[in-house]
Amino acid sequence: MVPYRPQHVFFRAFQNTLNIAKQNDAKITLVKVIHYPAGMGLDIMTSVDMVSREYDLQKFEQLSVELQKEAIIANVMLDFHIIDMYLSPAKAFVEFASQNDVDLMVVGSITDRKWTKHFTSDISQEIMDMNPPCSVILVE
Repeated sequence: MVPYRPQHVFFRAFQNTLNIAKQNDAKITLVKVIHYPAGMGLDIMTSVDMVSREYDLQKFEQLSVELQKEAIIANVMLDFHIIDMYLSPAKAFVEFASQNDVDLMVVGSITDRKWTKHFTSDISQEIMDMNPPCSVILVE
C-alpha cells in the first residue's frame, strides 16, 4: 500500500514500491484520502472547497494513468482506492491497512534539512505513532 500525497517524495516511494512488488510478485494499492476538516461534510462545504476537491481528483486521475503505465511495464498489478473520510489522512491510511490485510506500507517522508536531518512530515510521523498493523517503510 502506498499513501498518495502530492509531493515529490511520493514518486520515490512509488518507485521503491514498484521494485518491492516486482521482487515479491505482489500487488500495489495506491490510496488517496480526501480529508474534510472536522465538522465539515459535503453538505456544508463551500463552492471553493468543492472546486478544489474536483481539481485534486482530476490531477490524481491524470497521475494514475501514468502510474498504471509504469506498473504495466514493471509487470506489477496496481489498484487505486479513493477514500472520502472525516478522519485525518494518517488515520484513514492506517484504518485502510487494517481492514484490507495490508502487508507493507511504503510512505514518503519529507525531511526539513533546515531544522534537523530527521524531521518527518506530520502524516508519516502520525502513521508511525499509530502502530499500524503492518510493516512501514519510510522513503525520504
